[in-house]
Amino acid sequence: MYDYEWDRLKTWLDQYGAIESSVTTPEEITRLDLSGHSLKEIPESFGILVNLLALNLSHNRLSTLPESLKNLSHLSNLDMRRNRFEKLPNLLLNTSLRSLNVSGNALADISILGQCKELRVLDVSSNSLKEVGAVFERDNELRTLNLSSNFLKDIGALLCVLGNLQRLNVSANFISELPESVSNLLSLEEIEMSDNRLEKIDEAFFELDVENVNLTANNLTSLHLHGLDSLEVLTLDENVLEELTMSDDFAPYLRELSCESCGLKEFILPPSTALENLCYASNEISSVPDALQRYTKLVHLDIEGNNIVDLPDTLANLLHLNTLYIGGNPLNEHAKKVIAILDPEICDLNMKSGITIENAKEEDLKEMAELLGILFAIESDFEIDFDKQYAGLKQLYYNKGSDLLVARHENKVVGMLTMQRLISSAEGSFIGQLEDLVVKEEYRVMGVGSRLVNKMRALAYEYGYKRIQLAADINNDNALKFYTRRGLKRTHLSIYHFHL
Repeated sequence: MYDYEWDRLKTWLDQYGAIESSVTTPEEITRLDLSGHSLKEIPESFGILVNLLALNLSHNRLSTLPESLKNLSHLSNLDMRRNRFEKLPNLLLNTSLRSLNVSGNALADISILGQCKELRVLDVSSNSLKEVGAVFERDNELRTLNLSSNFLKDIGALLCVLGNLQRLNVSANFISELPESVSNLLSLEEIEMSDNRLEKIDEAFFELDVENVNLTANNLTSLHLHGLDSLEVLTLDENVLEELTMSDDFAPYLRELSCESCGLKEFILPPSTALENLCYASNEISSVPDALQRYTKLVHLDIEGNNIVDLPDTLANLLHLNTLYIGGNPLNEHAKKVIAILDPEICDLNMKSGITIENAKEEDLKEMAELLGILFAIESDFEIDFDKQYAGLKQLYYNKGSDLLVARHENKVVGMLTMQRLISSAEGSFIGQLEDLVVKEEYRVMGVGSRLVNKMRALAYEYGYKRIQLAADINNDNALKFYTRRGLKRTHLSIYHFHL
């Protein structure tokens, strides 16, 4: 009976390319990827895979799992995102799950997860949850919790039991208050609360050791920033801040601050001199203070879409500034001279209006393949072949671990950049491999390349990649200078390849 079950299961797995031909026994299988096959059911014999550690069932049509999965006592990593589950199977209680992804289903109740004592990483985003406060006990092992895109209004009780949590995402809910119980998040490093209805933040929040905070698109109108001694990144975009103040003790190591579209009339200077990225775009700011020069490590400055007429001469002292977005301001001639002294190539002042950075569409791939011809004409290691380039881009487009960005002007693709997800043994996690950065010649020195790189960096950060990397032609001086000015550091490695 056992051999019969294995033969049938092996045949079933083979048809989806899930196992190597060298596999002869079910005990050899420790990891399976069955994602993206529109599966409606899993064979009951699946339970004979008793050594299975990691199982990817994402992007299918599953609503149940076979009861035999309770035999998978070693299963620690389960991905069931983008299926049709309305209820979590009770058999999950028999596993040793440490990581579970059930995002993109139709779950309204996750109470059984309170009994999964070893669970450390949990993603239940994009479901139908209205309440999770009573799910977990104080002795849980959760380190990463994603509850974004649900229907949560109150997370006060939940915060009481998350003392070990390091990363919390509750974006795109209906939360109006960050309550006093936030003080229980003693291990918290990152919190994502964008797209809520947040009006009030308890003082206990400012005592946390959190490093990254995103409060974009809430209802904050008044905010006094203080404490947060470990904070490095703060995003406050799209809050109508009638009042924003900062104490001298606020975030002494802050590296990034973004207050885009907040209705600010004043350029507020954070106390931290470690600042590298500063964004006050789309506000009502009319002047830039001389004291901006104290940010000697500033790399990116975005003040576009304000009412700025003049710039201080001291701006030219920012020697590390690689990107300056300042379009959409009524700049006078003196301001333009300051930019010229600073370095006109880092500024978007001459950018044509109407250029957007977007995710590529399938109909863009042919234009992108033509752009690669421009790139490969410069890089001697590659051959220009439209059919090959188009085929490669098409595979990238459908690869779930890839991102393709385009710069678009007047419905034409004028620039592009791609990124592939890789696993780094050195980092012990995912990294992003950047490739194919090219901009049409008539659109260069307008900040298009910078915007493509910045957008892709933001995506890599959102995905939790440990680093991004790229390869560049050693003879392409312009490209090497471009990458260096945008914060990428040259390594001691050389690239070798063997053409098959």
